[in-house]
Amino acid sequence: MTKGLRVMRAALAVMTVLVCLLLVWQAVDVYVTGNRPENFSAPGVRVEQVYDRADIAARFGRIAPVIYVYIAAVAVGLVWQAAAGEKKPRPAAIPPAEAKPARHLMAARLVLLGAATALVVLGVANGGARDVLVKAVNICTECIGLG
Repeated sequence: MTKGLRVMRAALAVMTVLVCLLLVWQAVDVYVTGNRPENFSAPGVRVEQVYDRADIAARFGRIAPVIYVYIAAVAVGLVWQAAAGEKKPRPAAIPPAEAKPARHLMAARLVLLGAATALVVLGVANGGARDVLVKAVNICTECIGLG
């Protein structure tokens, strides 16, 4: 791999982290701004009235240029890699004798499976399945617009 290609990959990795952090920052900012007590002070205020789509689009529009530069950089990186003719090496096949998981690893998986099953059963017995169903119905009817 050439030095230029390594630098490009490192730059793309940094840009990926930057774009993710910017998206998370904007999402947290939207949530914190909309969740202020003065937004819910009037009786009958619904969540749909607090979170305005135009405001959210404007907030995320601020980071759109960074996302456009990131997409262009990814495209340039793909073209550069294809022009260099470099392909990722295929990993060597694992011999069958080494493919078996260790006994302690299998025991840990079984313990985690048992714990997960027990917690799901406890949640269903506690009425959690009904709560999840009600929330799912509300999301589909309010946010997505079904019904």
